[in-house]
Amino acid sequence: MIYFNLFFTFFKIGLFTFGGGLAMLPLIQQELLRKNWMTVPEFLDLVSIAQITPGAIGVNSATYVGNKLCGFWGGVTATAGVITPSIIIILILSAILIKLKGNVYKDAFFFGIKPITIGLISYAGYTIGRDTYFIDHKISITPILISIFAFIILRKFKTNPVYIIFLSAITGIIFL
Repeated sequence: MIYFNLFFTFFKIGLFTFGGGLAMLPLIQQELLRKNWMTVPEFLDLVSIAQITPGAIGVNSATYVGNKLCGFWGGVTATAGVITPSIIIILILSAILIKLKGNVYKDAFFFGIKPITIGLISYAGYTIGRDTYFIDHKISITPILISIFAFIILRKFKTNPVYIIFLSAITGIIFL
């Protein structure tokens, strides 16, 4: 039964989330906490791990959760659940979009969906930031400084994010 729950939970997440992996995070968090599959600190660890490993964050998250709950086959099941809707939808949409090239309604649809994607990603940033910057209801300055430093370095110097992740991890180890 847990395999069915894993598949269906991540199928639902994959089906109802637009905007990629970061936009999935609020729904993943809500589902994991509601089902008591993870705590908030475990979810934050999941986000960190899913971000630093190669691949899509939604797929990495599903694999991690499934593996944590049921081992290898749980990871396979959750991953299959999260990618199946995308495969089905992209096959259908690609056939439709080819026929609708230059259609004004198609263009209007994509114009309307872009702000929702930004909103979902912003909300994910807000929830992760809230749980990262406030520890035991007190503001923690170190994660805030790490975030600001990473943003400035990425924006100003166009540095490879892998270097920033590595330096941030070392900083966290030193100051924790």
